[in-house]
Amino acid sequence: MANPPQQARSIATEKKMLDAAEKLLKGGDSRQVTLENVVKLSGASVGSFYARFGSVEGLFEALKKRYRDAIYQTTIIQGLEKALQQPDLKSSIHQAVKTVIELAHREKKAISYFLAHPALDHAEQLEQRKFIVSSMYKILQQHRGEIARKDLRRASENVSRIAYAVWIQVVLQDPSEFTGRKTSLSSVIDTTSEVAYAYLTTE
Repeated sequence: MANPPQQARSIATEKKMLDAAEKLLKGGDSRQVTLENVVKLSGASVGSFYARFGSVEGLFEALKKRYRDAIYQTTIIQGLEKALQQPDLKSSIHQAVKTVIELAHREKKAISYFLAHPALDHAEQLEQRKFIVSSMYKILQQHRGEIARKDLRRASENVSRIAYAVWIQVVLQDPSEFTGRKTSLSSVIDTTSEVAYAYLTTE
């Protein structure tokens, strides 16, 4: 069996190292993501690590980009597309809120690290927020007849702010830690959806 082309092997090696770094980050904290641990877990060499990333900081930059791209190309886009397929405003808002809050809860370790060590410049962060708001605007346009608010663009921004505020809270703190009383994630999603829906349908 012939060896794969050099470029294909290089891509596969980089993927293994990023997979290892992501596993270490999700299994513990950022202090576990060291050159030694990544090389050992991935089976790559120290030379390969430096050739691709230059440093641990370079590895984190690559990991952040990979993670960010995965979120926007799969979870967020697919969830918002599913929200657009819902038959009414309430169901659409619930699906959109469910998408972002479940993501926050599932990936809280990685997201909290990236929030503390931002890799994106302001322009990129702005574009990502605009994408979320524009997706919400499409949902509101689709259910215009149910909405009391006249300015749909402003309403889209405000609903996105509501969801983002809860998203941040879920990343930084488990729902049950808020008051010490057990609270399910589904309850947080339902309450957030109800608040957003009430805002949209109340004069």
